Parts: sequence; structure tokens; C-alpha cells
Amino acid sequence: MHKRWSYVFVLLLTLLICSTASAATKVNKVTWGVDPYNVLRFVIDTSEKADYTVELKNKDLVITVNGTLDSKVSKKAAIRSDIAKTMSVAEVNKKTVVTVPLNKVIKKSDYKSFVLKKDPTTGRPDRVVVDVTVNKKATSSVPTTKPATGTTKTPAVPVINYKTSGGIKGKLITLDPGHGGSDPGAVGQSGYREKQATLAISMKLRKELENRGAKVSMTRTTDKDVHTAGARATDAQELQARVDVGTANKADIFVSVHINGSTNKNVGGLSTYYFHKNNYDAKLARSIQNNMVKNFGLTDLGIRQANFYVVKRSGMPAVLLELGFITNKKEEKLLQSGWFQDKLAKSIAEGIEQYFK
Repeated sequence: MHKRWSYVFVLLLTLLICSTASAATKVNKVTWGVDPYNVLRFVIDTSEKADYTVELKNKDLVITVNGTLDSKVSKKAAIRSDIAKTMSVAEVNKKTVVTVPLNKVIKKSDYKSFVLKKDPTTGRPDRVVVDVTVNKKATSSVPTTKPATGTTKTPAVPVINYKTSGGIKGKLITLDPGHGGSDPGAVGQSGYREKQATLAISMKLRKELENRGAKVSMTRTTDKDVHTAGARATDAQELQARVDVGTANKADIFVSVHINGSTNKNVGGLSTYYFHKNNYDAKLARSIQNNMVKNFGLTDLGIRQANFYVVKRSGMPAVLLELGFITNKKEEKLLQSGWFQDKLAKSIAEGIEQYFK
């Protein structure tokens, strides 16, 4: 009898091990990118949600994911960044280890990590994301994140017969809540995400504009990626999808709503960006910025020219708003409050209304 039960136990244990092995987490892709603020990002695609660790070993950043490595994943890759030049990927004891030799010594506060859940709409899998923020810039000087592989041809700027005067009533306005879905944007000290703030403010701004007689289209009204055409989009495809909403609606202006971030937690303030296609871009930026500043006690960082994709490629006057710094504890708290969101929405709407006078 003892031998019989021993046999049954061994059989059950074997079945359990085999079942566990068949359902083991798999690492299917490891990519990198550099965003407009010079943040070096690593994205690790997994077959399911996976445990992971990030640690510093001498001058190496080491990301360990509890999952076996797909044989198709490249074991070495070059990185175009001032932080690192290469990375290696290996499987060690059924764990995937990504090792990044760094060009400089960094601290734990110089990087952050988080998990993005599987998105059935866009087909994006579970992902582990690690951002190295040590060289992050307060403002951007490049249009979009560099894709890790391949290139995307940038379309020509469409010709739109937009209106610039005659009052706000009947004007067509496209609002673009920044980030969303698989892209959280900047993250505050309490965990509040840029994509949450931009959507909340944009929805209130839509209501303010509609109450003034404008017709408003939105690039998104929920927490989702805008580009949803099957396969995972590159950064340029995602940004172009936002521009396409303004084009399809023949908008008179395009307003992209963002929240700023900085490695310096004391930095704060409001700013408005535009790309000089003609004088109306600067006029719109100035009108919105002036109205925001006069209604708040936050630092006026002014209007600035920038090569941002959505403002450069929109065929109508376009601006990108940076409504405070989510990395500033005080401003993050303000951004989470309903009254502050309401006041921002009203101030922006007033600026837009004045632009059309």
C-alpha cells in the first residue's frame, strides 16, 4: 500500500511539473526607445503578467523577468542613447536577464519601472517597462520617440481650410488628451499618471467649449491607444492617428493636452508649445497661455516653439499644452483635484474663445 501511494504521489507531482512548465511565462520581445524628453525606455513583452526585479550591479542596469526567453529574441542590440550603447539578453535559470552597461553611474532614483496590462483592442501583450530618467530634459527638442526597429514615413501636412475669426460659435476644435492606453505618460510621486489627468481635463474642456457653441472632436474619450488598426503601432503611427482625427473633422484648431515631468521634483509651471507653420500657431499659443497664467499662481514658463509631431503635422493651427508638472508634489495634488481641473478647463476655453475674436 505504501508503494502504491508513493507511485500516485510521484505521478501527480510529475503532472504538476509538466503543467507548470507548459504554462510558464515567456519573454517574447525586448525593445528600447528614447522619448522626446531623453528618457531611455526598455519594454519587455511577456506572454502573461510576470514578476520582475530591476537592480544596479556596478555600472550595469539589470532587469530580471521571471520567464523563459523566446529563441527569436536577439541576444545583443545596439542602443542610440547618451546613457547606454548596448544591451544583452540571456536566459539564466528559466529567467530572462537584460543587462545594460551604463555610460555613467546612476542611483535608484534615476530609474522607474512599472507593468502594463495586456490590451486586447490594440493586440499589445503584458509588458514590463523600465524608464531611465537620469538625463531627462524639462522640455523636448525632438518630435517623437525613436522606434526600436524599422522606420515610419511621415505623411505630408494636410491642407485644411480652417477659420481663424468670427467668434467661437460653430468652430471645429479637436482635443487630444495626451498618452492613454498602453502609454501612461509621466508618473507622479503618488502614482498618478499623466494619461489620467489629460483625459479628465480634456473632457471638462470639451464641455466648456461646447457650452460656448464650439463643435468638439476628441482623439480619445477613454483610457485607450488612438491607433487601433490590428498590429502594435509605432510611436509615429500613434501620433499620426491623433493628427488624423483633426484632419478628418476639418478642425479649425488642434489642442493637445499634456502634463510635464522632470527629474527635478521642485520644477513646476505652465507652458504652451507650437510649431511655426504660420502666425496663427503662435497667436493660439499666446492666447491660451496668457489666460492660464492670469488665473493661477503657477510659474509662467511661457510659449515655446517645438518640433512636436502633433503640432507640426496638423494642417490647422495647433498647440501642445503642458499643464504643470506631475513630478512636483504640490502640482500633482492640484492636478488630481476637481476644482483645479475645472479651473484649467475654463481658462483654456477662455483663451481659445479670445483667439477666435
